[in-house]
Amino acid sequence: MKPELKLVAKARYIQMTADMADRIWREYYARRFNKKQLDAILDNLQSVEAIESDMDEDVNYQLIMQGSKVAGYVAWQTSGGMMLIKHFYLESPWRGKGIGRTVLQSIERLARAEGKTAIGVRVGQKQLDTQGFFKGAGFRVLRPMDTELAPGILWPEYWMEKRL
Repeated sequence: MKPELKLVAKARYIQMTADMADRIWREYYARRFNKKQLDAILDNLQSVEAIESDMDEDVNYQLIMQGSKVAGYVAWQTSGGMMLIKHFYLESPWRGKGIGRTVLQSIERLARAEGKTAIGVRVGQKQLDTQGFFKGAGFRVLRPMDTELAPGILWPEYWMEKRL
């Protein structure tokens, strides 16, 4: 079954996205951050308020649907000739099933249709699996960078980009 994207616009979908982010981040990043750090990061980046603020800045959030089930979410923003993937997460039962690849292809089609010449994404320097996913889709690492996930919490990342 091919995943479908559902626009996050209503309050209940924003809350659903924030709840999902909380689950995914606590599962995936528990080895890298303590509870206090995760609380601060989630509050800063993926709380209901943070998502609403992103949406006010023209960030598009979409739920990734597999039939009637929510498998994850993706968020992107356009700037000039580029589309920036800000968030791209799947719940653990849905990983490794080709869903991410199909969603990324949809994002690429959308970027091309909007006349964008590149897609960019930031990926943690120690997230080898995620780097491999994007490299396999034609992205390349352009430079290292540090991102402040919450006040005082820096995260070393790579800027990755795919030319369209």
